[in-house]
Amino acid sequence: MGTQMRRNWKFSNNWQECERTLESRMATFYRLDCKTPRFVELSEGNDWEGIVCPINEGHQRAGCRITQLHIDIVSRRIADFSTTILPYVVITDHALQVLTSAKLTGFRVEPVVVHNYPKGMDQNTAPKLWEFVVTGDGGFAAAASEIKVKEHCNYCGLTRYTAYDHGIKVDENTYDGSDFFIIKEYPTHILVNMKAKSVIECSNLSGCTFIESTKLRWPEGVVKP
Repeated sequence: MGTQMRRNWKFSNNWQECERTLESRMATFYRLDCKTPRFVELSEGNDWEGIVCPINEGHQRAGCRITQLHIDIVSRRIADFSTTILPYVVITDHALQVLTSAKLTGFRVEPVVVHNYPKGMDQNTAPKLWEFVVTGDGGFAAAASEIKVKEHCNYCGLTRYTAYDHGIKVDENTYDGSDFFIIKEYPTHILVNMKAKSVIECSNLSGCTFIESTKLRWPEGVVKP
């Protein structure tokens, strides 16, 4: 083997090893999905602020919820993670103890008001439930996600983004390092790091699944923005 060929071979091997090292150090993030089967659903008593656009009637919409979360328990099958249709995430007290004991970050909990229980469920033995509110900040998605602003209203602040046809890639320069977090374009998508995923799976908390965020694709049958 000639000198130049040996140098090229050595460079190639070193670069491949460097690539493997970089890949192993790259953080992997996941979307936490707890849509089905539903354990809880919205009940009467919830109220939201109303947003009225002064120039476009089509921008009128509900804003932030201004009440505690009012729910019905709709299944006797208890899920540690569940979500209502809007969606708001509800967790059991058992799940809260697991997350707290593991010192996971990026969330807080709020008490919920339970109105109705399924037939046959003893209210005295029903699990204590909490609204799970994500506080971790992932900033805007990385440019490689190719999520663009599709519409922005300077009068009421409405902003719509294009679909995530190329997955959601987290920008680690703006991500605050929390175990649970959201990105600004799609704040209803709860993202987690490997630590949070491992804690939930190893503790056998029910009602949630995970998909790597870079592999997310827009749901079939759902109209794209």
